[in-house]
Amino acid sequence: MKFLRALLLALLLLPTVALASAPRTFEELANLIVAILDSGVGLLVLAGIVIYFYGVSTNILKMSDEGGKTARAYFVWGILVIFIMVSIWGILDLLQNTLFGNNPYNPTTGESESPASFQVPQTFE
Repeated sequence: MKFLRALLLALLLLPTVALASAPRTFEELANLIVAILDSGVGLLVLAGIVIYFYGVSTNILKMSDEGGKTARAYFVWGILVIFIMVSIWGILDLLQNTLFGNNPYNPTTGESESPASFQVPQTFE
């Protein structure tokens, strides 16, 4: 178990080491943590969907009178759990956008939307 934790930590930090891009500011560190958590939540949702479809496919093959009730319960609970996972993901994203403004990690471009450094607003004279 200890080895598995160390391996998981090494795999999570591998992109940072490979690109040699250690966060220099607190904002960059926060963006890195948000990006890692966002990827982790996406992987958990994907794993939930894969496990659901695996269970559906194995229960369809065992469709008998007694197995039908179990399969039906598995289908309903699986859909409910996937719905709850995606809903919580959306609620947290909405909360993040509400409290902290725009999403600090843009998944479409893979870059931070915020400026790299603080820029003083210019006054017009």
